Amino acid sequence: MQLKHDLTSRELVQKVLQHKVSDYLPKGELCINEDVIQQSLGAEKVGFPEKLAFVQGMGLDIYSLSPQYSFKPEKLPARETYRWPDLKEWTVNTSIFIFGVLDGAFEWGMRLLGPQKFCSQLRSRLMVEALIAQVEKLNFYMIDKLAGEGVNGLILADDIAYQQGLFAHPKVFREFFIPSLARQVERILKLGLPVFYHSDGNYSSVLDDIIKTGITGLQCLEKTAGMQIEEIQSKVDVCLWGHLDTDDLEAAANDAALLQELIKSARELAQGKKFILGTTSGLYAGMEIEALRSIYANV
Repeated sequence: MQLKHDLTSRELVQKVLQHKVSDYLPKGELCINEDVIQQSLGAEKVGFPEKLAFVQGMGLDIYSLSPQYSFKPEKLPARETYRWPDLKEWTVNTSIFIFGVLDGAFEWGMRLLGPQKFCSQLRSRLMVEALIAQVEKLNFYMIDKLAGEGVNGLILADDIAYQQGLFAHPKVFREFFIPSLARQVERILKLGLPVFYHSDGNYSSVLDDIIKTGITGLQCLEKTAGMQIEEIQSKVDVCLWGHLDTDDLEAAANDAALLQELIKSARELAQGKKFILGTTSGLYAGMEIEALRSIYANV
């Protein structure tokens, strides 16, 4: 995707992450459901050409690539089962900034055991340390692989919170999961790649700890969960990405004044700041895409 001033999307994102002022605001999503692409394009199937056409049509500068894999109950997937669809096509044949998405240890624990069982076992140091060691071994391998395959950055996704706060006591995260995050961040930064941290919900009680790991940015700031982007932006010097709420997009679809307010707010958030425009949720079937398309086109 070529922009004015001879900047590609990849160069634009890199420029913003380096805290250099740009006339253009990069846009991206954590995930894009294939149903959205199919409905938008009227396509019978969704492959790489359709994904690329949708990304370009929306004016996105970032594409986030998540793996496909298979695993058995209560057991991490073998790295041999991981597939990264169209990885080479994205990194070699486009100038879009490509993020690889990897799940963290807390996310894996919740997925493998279920939220209730996993949280009830957090008192077991042996269980937690064993899980973290396995996830780090898998992720270190994937980090090196993705860097070698040409991705431009990594997202470490670890949903540690719900709307009212963390799923466990902050000391659990400070003792186990944030040090694990820090080790993975260090590995990624040594490879010369930016790294974003993603979590839904309100993780403000450990926000400072997460920032201290050295992350490049935060992805997903839910105002409905108390993660007010303006307040966070005034306190931290990392890139903030993903603050548009689906309820606001629904309302803006029928309210021109609100739509203009969302556009104005995005422009203000980007003034001299490390900021990427996107939603908190990613794009999924049934959400208001046209209002989002209008915001993207007008910032």
